Amino acid sequence: MEGDLGRLYQRWSETLTQALAHLEAYIDFSEDDNVEEEVLSQVDATVRGLEQEIGAHLQDGRRGELLRGGVHAVIAGPPNVGKSSLLNLL
Repeated sequence: MEGDLGRLYQRWSETLTQALAHLEAYIDFSEDDNVEEEVLSQVDATVRGLEQEIGAHLQDGRRGELLRGGVHAVIAGPPNVGKSSLLNLL
């Protein structure tokens, strides 16, 4: 996808990927002292902010047509890395 919408969707994708990485780090290393509990609240705030942004985008009839028409997403990765946790968070 090219143009403004493509860049917007790419940014959303990168934001979700970064949130997933932080969530996975928390899951993998939550027992260590290196990962602060703030990580969960930051991930939550990021995902909720993105949810609001996407919702506003969908409300715009012209721009939201592509998303309303359907977007397929895949959460893939090795076993036990937090895919289900991310899906449940979303």
